[in-house]
Amino acid sequence: MPGLRLPTMLFMMFAAPVALAQTVYKWVDDDGNVHYSQTLPPERVQYEHDRLTEEGLLAERIARAPTAEERALLAERILGERNEVERERLQQQQNRLFLAAFPTEEDIERTIQSRLDTVRNERNTVQSLIDQSRASFNDMVQQAAAHERQGKPVPEWLNEQITDARSKLRELGRRLVEIDQRLADIEAERTEEIERHRQLTGKSPADSPADPPGNSN
Repeated sequence: MPGLRLPTMLFMMFAAPVALAQTVYKWVDDDGNVHYSQTLPPERVQYEHDRLTEEGLLAERIARAPTAEERALLAERILGERNEVERERLQQQQNRLFLAAFPTEEDIERTIQSRLDTVRNERNTVQSLIDQSRASFNDMVQQAAAHERQGKPVPEWLNEQITDARSKLRELGRRLVEIDQRLADIEAERTEEIERHRQLTGKSPADSPADPPGNSN
């Protein structure tokens, strides 16, 4: 209807500047392909990328965020530095690198969650091996018991397999304990890094979004 055209045109006129003002990101993938988008994929946050103006000009070039190993080396330098001024300079550098690696709390959550998922998958694999090894061990023990009930000596090869299986179960059990400790350490690191991020950015828990689903354990 003709009477509806003016409001529609007015809406488009007011909406257009908002659309044009949106940030545009530019990045290059591992295959050398250049991408442009108004949202930066989470997996690209810690890699070098450009933020463009609405005219397509370079507004800011964000360098690659340092790795955990690089940040750990800097932390060691700070601990070993005796000069207070130099120590403070290194601490400020470390803070900048931390915020470059984790611009938002969501970036911390994504990184921590990815590490947790990897370690949990490893735990599931080890638990599966334990279940299989325990079943095999129980079968061998039952075979040995059957020999003894019949008054027959347990074959040497069976005794060796039982000994090996028992040793393997102990080793897998140690791995499981170590993995559980790693999971606890990562969870503690999540709490520490979020608290540090809030201190550096001056944000309070109320300013931050709720934890993403699936992060609670």
